Amino acid sequence: MIEGCNHHSPRGAGHGALHRACIGAAVLAVASGCSVDQKREVAAYRELAAGGAPLVFAADSPLSLEVALRLAAHHNERLGIEGENLVQSLAARRRAAATLLPTLDLFGTSTVRENVGGGGGGTDSGGSSNTARNTIFDGGLRAQYTLLTGMTDFAAASALDATIEQRRWLLLDLRETLLIETARAYYSVAVSEQLVRVIESSARVQAERLRDIRGRQEVGFARPLDVAQIESQVSATAVALLNAQNAQRNARSALSLLTGAAVHESPLTDGFAPDSGAGESLEELIALGLAHRQDVVAADAAVRAARRTVDAEIGRYYPTVTLNLDYFLTRQSVPTERDWSALLTLNLPLFSAGRIDADVRGAWSRFRQELLRFSLTRRQAETDVRIAHEQLRSAGLRVKELDRQVRAAAESLRQAEAAYAAGLGTNLERITAQDQALSAELSLARERYALKVAHLELRRSLGTLAADTLADLPRAPVRRFEGVPLPESPFINAPGLPAAPVAAGAAREGG
Repeated sequence: MIEGCNHHSPRGAGHGALHRACIGAAVLAVASGCSVDQKREVAAYRELAAGGAPLVFAADSPLSLEVALRLAAHHNERLGIEGENLVQSLAARRRAAATLLPTLDLFGTSTVRENVGGGGGGTDSGGSSNTARNTIFDGGLRAQYTLLTGMTDFAAASALDATIEQRRWLLLDLRETLLIETARAYYSVAVSEQLVRVIESSARVQAERLRDIRGRQEVGFARPLDVAQIESQVSATAVALLNAQNAQRNARSALSLLTGAAVHESPLTDGFAPDSGAGESLEELIALGLAHRQDVVAADAAVRAARRTVDAEIGRYYPTVTLNLDYFLTRQSVPTERDWSALLTLNLPLFSAGRIDADVRGAWSRFRQELLRFSLTRRQAETDVRIAHEQLRSAGLRVKELDRQVRAAAESLRQAEAAYAAGLGTNLERITAQDQALSAELSLARERYALKVAHLELRRSLGTLAADTLADLPRAPVRRFEGVPLPESPFINAPGLPAAPVAAGAAREGG
């Protein structure tokens, strides 16, 4: 403890006013700390995820795929929830940086003392106690600064920097996931509406045939069996239409949930035309995915954050030095002539009952865990690219085959109709040909939209869906993959990562 004095300072004068001034300053300091610009906090992640002002969409307006994706990027709450994680990581980084700086507080202490006087058995002539109370007030400024922390605070701040980067990439990865979900829901609506149109067209044709066959039966040119067969087909088509209409309503509800807009009656205009691509090989696509996949880069940042956390825990083996300085604006406690006092504290952990050892071991375990998670994420990204590439190739082949099937089924139906009209074919042959034609049309309608979804799925697996479909949305910074390869043993340091500082007990923790 070091203390200083100033005999020219008038102590005790006007301490009541100073007391009130100290309390007022403290209240103002607390009030100023509560004023947070929440709009700026939200804008920190809204601009990153969606960019620009929210898109205004009028109910029942035409809805293209691009507009649906923009609505999801602007209005879906999942992006906001993940964005708040980014804001919290930024706040944690500011808090960690603040530990590296000195703190200054305004303090005040008020002590009430009661003195009981003697004489007369402790009472005056009136029989009352001779009691006196006095109030002692000290007020001033208190500064505190940690001079040495064994690099723990620096390592913790560095770990939070990597965590912030991880949160940014996770937000962008969630945006990619949300956009592909919206695209699936959009084309699910398109498929269901196409099915409804095809079935309605078929139902009208079948109703006309039912009227025709009944007229033929009345004049004796058709059998009751023919009428029953067509009636059964008309009923089956009506059931299929009800199912398709129900699927259409459900798909609209799912799309409205993702976009956050009233799109229940909006006509779809699509507007997405898959390009033929540059014909990249599978190996080139895998390399592209590893370079752009947001979850892979986020996992890489998580590894670096975990490694710096290990350094922070090991730093607890080192001594810490803290300086406390009090400057008195008013002082009534003894000695009243002292203006300031300083306290220098040195703390060196000699025996922590294994707490530091346990924390360091836990940090190493989390680091190895993040390495394994990074390896799994990278292999999952490669698998996603392979699957998406195969789905796109298969969808293209199926569209070609179904297109030929539709043409063949249409020709078969035409010939069956002609044979039945000439009396050379049966009604059952005509109904069978019609069922085959309807089934082929429905399958082709589904597969054409599935081909578009497969194109989008491949872009999602590469991490470029937002950049390729919404050109003016904020793009993630593109960089070549700089991940940390998984070592042969997860119990040793990964190459390329900062080595842990050597300290007492560190060898035991690293082993």
